[in-house]
Amino acid sequence: MAAGHSLETRGFDREGIDVRTVREIASAIDRLLTKYPIPLRGIVIGESGDGSANEPVPQHDIALWIVLDQAALPQSPGAARRRWFGRGFERAVFTAVVREYARVLDRAGDFRAHHQAWETVVTDSLNSRRTNYDLLDPAAALIDGFTEVNLRGKRAGKTAKLLHDALANAASGPSTLVDSTDVSLARPGR
Repeated sequence: MAAGHSLETRGFDREGIDVRTVREIASAIDRLLTKYPIPLRGIVIGESGDGSANEPVPQHDIALWIVLDQAALPQSPGAARRRWFGRGFERAVFTAVVREYARVLDRAGDFRAHHQAWETVVTDSLNSRRTNYDLLDPAAALIDGFTEVNLRGKRAGKTAKLLHDALANAASGPSTLVDSTDVSLARPGR
């Protein structure tokens, strides 16, 4: 994963992160980067009790990082149970990675999809008198729609597809983000 996409990795040596989990994360990242290319710098696995990983990502780093909370990743089933729980484990890891990738896509698109997401969710709620998406949080609606499309494919709902497309299109457009590998640290005039 790191070599194939030139990504930095941090926290993959934590206790509880086994080879199977790493393989599933790598597979998900490869699939997502191939389908939705962005200048991703790396992936961090952290640990927290409140759902936000606290593995350090340099504060001065303006690059895009996927930050996975170790608590949000499922425990790999033991060898005897793999046969029965393999698909559920794979899907749970994929879902966690997709949700974080959606957050990074939103940032890569300079949050341009928020207005369209809000309009989509309002229209959905007016047409159906209820919605599965948060009217007050367009970022959450985008993440949920993007995740639904990546999990359900063609079976995803119309609103999910609209939210997914808004996020993917915003991220593929021009961005003001700078690839941190291109940033020179030299002082002007030197």
